[in-house]
Amino acid sequence: MTFKKLMQFLSKKKKKQMLFFHYLKYFSLKQPKHKQIVICFDGLFTHGGWVDRLKGIVSFYQIAQELGYDFKILFDNPFNLSTLLAPNVVDWELKRSALTWHPTQTKCLYLVNNFKANPLQLIKTSKANTFYVYANIDYSKATFPKLDTQALEQKWRADFNALFKKSELLDKKLKVITSEPYIAFHSRFTTLMGDFVDTTSKVLSVTEKEQLSQKLLAIINRVKAESNINTYVFSDSINFINYIKQNTTVKVVEGNPFHMDNFTKSTHLEGHLKTVIDFFMIANSENVYFLNVKPMYNSSFSKYAAIIGNTDFQVLEA
Repeated sequence: MTFKKLMQFLSKKKKKQMLFFHYLKYFSLKQPKHKQIVICFDGLFTHGGWVDRLKGIVSFYQIAQELGYDFKILFDNPFNLSTLLAPNVVDWELKRSALTWHPTQTKCLYLVNNFKANPLQLIKTSKANTFYVYANIDYSKATFPKLDTQALEQKWRADFNALFKKSELLDKKLKVITSEPYIAFHSRFTTLMGDFVDTTSKVLSVTEKEQLSQKLLAIINRVKAESNINTYVFSDSINFINYIKQNTTVKVVEGNPFHMDNFTKSTHLEGHLKTVIDFFMIANSENVYFLNVKPMYNSSFSKYAAIIGNTDFQVLEA
């Protein structure tokens, strides 16, 4: 066994132990009337950002639909999901007080960053009644292998809308920003600008930051001139947002970008609210442009926002 495989084995074993001792305190011989899938965001594990969590949620709602299982979401860390997204058609909200664990009828699935899994088959072939799932991958291609990209996106959007509607708080925040049409630019730097704590560590020099910002601004100005419409820029870098504010009339949404995996251990809602506002602002735009100039990082944040909003999405690399 190689060192890498050994570490993966030990990590997997550790997570199984964590799950066992976490759910042991919910021991009960009482079982739900129907088979159910519960996707969990309870602070036990990291999941990635906002869209990673949505990917996991929609994926397992789709699996629950296919199998005829009840579907619930336990999302109370780092905030309560219902504060920003309320149940729509589906009554998905589950409190910790409703958790139960049976030694043979409950199964825990840790699938975070597991791109090779086929969770539909895992659950379908299991004899368990209740599944507590930790996941952050879009498994819709594995669940619906016969659907093309357009059909998958249409289904993803329909399933998202069946699950969620904006809370009064989120809806109110969005309405005060603008009522006019606009286009949206999105960029992901992670640590490149030296202002964001993430899983990456590379930081550009002062000169490199300036050069990259100039390249991106040139792209934004070119598209803005061609579209002749209000323009908003969204980013995970407050330094880049400030650069935009100082060097152009392009609009930004006030607030400091914040990673949902809570790397700084901060639990205040405003930072997470900013992320969700950005997501729906992008979804509501006329066109979405993702800026991906080297050495910037890829992101599915604006892609899935475009899917939700059923709006045109383009990647701009130069």
